[in-house]
Amino acid sequence: MQKDSSGHIGFVYKDGEITHIVKDTSAARNGVLIDHHLIEVNGQNVVGLKDKETSEIFTQAPQTVTITIMPTILYNHIVKW
Repeated sequence: MQKDSSGHIGFVYKDGEITHIVKDTSAARNGVLIDHHLIEVNGQNVVGLKDKETSEIFTQAPQTVTITIMPTILYNHIVKW
């Protein structure tokens, strides 16, 4: 995905879970889905990090950002067992 002029990618997350996708953004065009958990940002594991720490990773990322996501139901099954 590509950051916009203000450095945003186009989705909102809380506790690592993607909750909103902003219309007409890189996230929307690239098929990012709500009810999915962030697993990696540019190859760096973000599982268990606080949102502020994940936000720092996004801020320091270059213009092109790669994320890995997993459906929340599967994430919860793996993490909570």
